[in-house]
Amino acid sequence: MLGVPMDSAIAAVTLPDPIADALLHNTGSLAPFLQLAIACESADDANFARLTEALTLSNHQVNWAHLQALTWAETMGD
Repeated sequence: MLGVPMDSAIAAVTLPDPIADALLHNTGSLAPFLQLAIACESADDANFARLTEALTLSNHQVNWAHLQALTWAETMGD
């Protein structure tokens, strides 16, 4: 999105280690949530179901959070 490698983009901002680990190495406690977000965005139903169950979340919880995130992202363009 920024036209630079992820590690360069991450180096330009200060992020907590768990966030950087998830984004750069797909590791740590937040990695499953990042994978779930990717599954949502790519319409990967099988991975969505697997991750939702592994994270002990309901479809309703994830879908509601996804809709809220999309609404927030829409406001960023204003």
